[in-house]
Amino acid sequence: MQTACPSCDLIINIPDIDAKQVALCPRCNYKIRGINVNNDIEIVALSLSALLMLLSSMFYPFISFSSNGITQTITLPDAARILFNYDSDLLGLFIDISIIILPMSLLIILIPLHLGALKALPQAVARKLLKFTLTLEPWIMSEIFLIGVLVSMVKIMSLAEVSFGISFFAYVGFVIFYVSALTRLNRTRLWSQVSPATTLQNTSNAERAIDENIKACHVCHQLSVESICPRCHSKTYLRNPYSVQKAAAWLVTSLICYIPANLLPIMYTISLGDETPATLISGVITLWSSGSYPIAIIIFFASVVVPLAKALILSFLCFMVTKPANLHTKGYTKVYQLTEFIGKWSMIDVFVVAILVALVQLGNLMSVTPGLGIVFFTVMVLCQMMAAHAFDPRLLWDSPKIITQRIKHD
Repeated sequence: MQTACPSCDLIINIPDIDAKQVALCPRCNYKIRGINVNNDIEIVALSLSALLMLLSSMFYPFISFSSNGITQTITLPDAARILFNYDSDLLGLFIDISIIILPMSLLIILIPLHLGALKALPQAVARKLLKFTLTLEPWIMSEIFLIGVLVSMVKIMSLAEVSFGISFFAYVGFVIFYVSALTRLNRTRLWSQVSPATTLQNTSNAERAIDENIKACHVCHQLSVESICPRCHSKTYLRNPYSVQKAAAWLVTSLICYIPANLLPIMYTISLGDETPATLISGVITLWSSGSYPIAIIIFFASVVVPLAKALILSFLCFMVTKPANLHTKGYTKVYQLTEFIGKWSMIDVFVVAILVALVQLGNLMSVTPGLGIVFFTVMVLCQMMAAHAFDPRLLWDSPKIITQRIKHD
């Protein structure tokens, strides 16, 4: 199989891979692909199991919270519904989409895809369906929501009695089956069912795809000299258009949101009529004071340090594309890959607030309401995810003068 590394643009001819082997780019160590095996039966079984667990988690008690004889029990959909009641429509919609609608949609589509639907459907339909399916995955945050639930339990266990319902354990099962299905997903094999990959001729003299004006499709990774990918019909470019400008715009927006996200309260705790605001930093201090040191450290890094570090790193990478590649470029590429990977994990605090607002509703005794800070925080993390997605790491390996000439020619 012939491809170009999505990270450094090196043209690679991948041989057959044995079990437990992966193909790594010899220049930047990017994982190109794993073994090309047929996991259809396993993925169908895991997807069905995950779908059943997800449906089961929606109709039974999820978590119960009891204090002074008053009990509040919520189901999974209540996490978003109660946010709607507090006019936090954006946050409620995000919760519903990221932990229920998107994972359910992905699982429903994965089952027929691995039962031969791509071969049975007209090629145009199969192509669009597969493109849509693979687009969903980065925006699903079920595993992060589960971690957020556990963190929120640490915060309130000292205040009252907390018990997990059947739906919670069903959701744990869903996350396990869902992650297991995704780890077995073979994108290369799925695209080959839509249309087999073709090999370009006369590429032996080219070290990188751009040297011969070869474009690597960002969707199916097919190499082509045309402006439209012959396999998935996506537009192809030597480099993603306005990559640095788009990344910079998203970064600036995220930094603007970072300030109110840290200064404004993310939630209010009302106890016996007294309202206490809580910011991101005060929440970390509270956890630390209560002795929950590991959780406090995780929240501090995920919610305060990581967003700022990501903004600084991506800003630095946007600057480095103006410099020729050097001995440190491989390290820059690894830093970018790590930044892209951890992007959505900053959402832990968003889910913590959502669970606390849904669960702690005991009338005048105690209740939690969302603050404006959590909205800014959600927008900030989403903007940083978009910035990382917009940045083209291949620019780090290019000569700025040559790439400008190539793109103008393209």
